[in-house]
Amino acid sequence: MEKPQLPAARRFVDQIRALYAQDLGPNILWSKIKDAMGPLLADPSLKKSSKTWPLTVEGAPKVKNLLFYEDPDFGFVFNATVRKANSVTSVHDHGDVWTLYGLIEGHETMYRYERSDKAPRDTGPAQLKQIGCHNIGPGDVDAVPPGSIHQEHGGPENSMAFIVRAQKAGNFKQRTYNQETGEVKLNDGPILIPHELR
Repeated sequence: MEKPQLPAARRFVDQIRALYAQDLGPNILWSKIKDAMGPLLADPSLKKSSKTWPLTVEGAPKVKNLLFYEDPDFGFVFNATVRKANSVTSVHDHGDVWTLYGLIEGHETMYRYERSDKAPRDTGPAQLKQIGCHNIGPGDVDAVPPGSIHQEHGGPENSMAFIVRAQKAGNFKQRTYNQETGEVKLNDGPILIPHELR
């Protein structure tokens, strides 16, 4: 897949590739990628481009992501999502991969959960305990470690986010959790829509 045409995104690709080449541990690697993401989110050309992105989330479970780039050597991907105002996602995880969720426009509340039961990971019933809740706005990056259970609540306006994942969705299993019944469902993650970032 070709690098994005948007200069700021091309620079970000090069920064991430340089970090991967240093063979850092995953926690340090993704902390540094998160730091490098700030200037991209503030870039006027990215903000202008995001105004042209189509709506990808109108509500759970119909979730799609734009796919801008997949790195041929290290496998990380650039995605984006445009959420309808007041959208609430399912409670879910992103499998065993890192995800950075950087907000360009709008406001969201991010809830964090952990399992308090002893059932096998891929089965239920799962008992979830809320362990955190924080708000993010334009320029903020929410780092989601592997296996972290979470849920996003959209604000009163549409929100746009640029996403960096360690792997492309569909190459690993993710989970959704039913808080009422404890049911755990495996899935392939969001439907990906190839989209040029220019």
